[in-house]
Amino acid sequence: MSLKHWLDNGWLRPHTTSLTLCTILLCAEGYRPERTLQHYRTIQSLPIILGEDRKDDAAYLDACRSKRNRVEYDYVGGASEDDAEELLAFTRALREDVLSWLRAKHPEYLPA
Repeated sequence: MSLKHWLDNGWLRPHTTSLTLCTILLCAEGYRPERTLQHYRTIQSLPIILGEDRKDDAAYLDACRSKRNRVEYDYVGGASEDDAEELLAFTRALREDVLSWLRAKHPEYLPA
């Protein structure tokens, strides 16, 4: 039995790995969350690492996380195109902040 066999049987699906921005922050500081409430704790680490002025950002991301869970498991159509555009704009700005933080605190984790 192999993972390819599982894929062929429909038990797995292909996945491209990417680190989320909050995960990058937490990992760069030398931590990773335990499995229980992993996504919640990762998001809540944002103001701890980048500063208390990021509490609203963490609340926004947590609201997006909750909405994603409801849409994925409970019903279809709960997220609009405007919701997606808003999240993309937020993520682009956060990405720049995370890169600036990495340059200042952990340049060893930046790509060459």
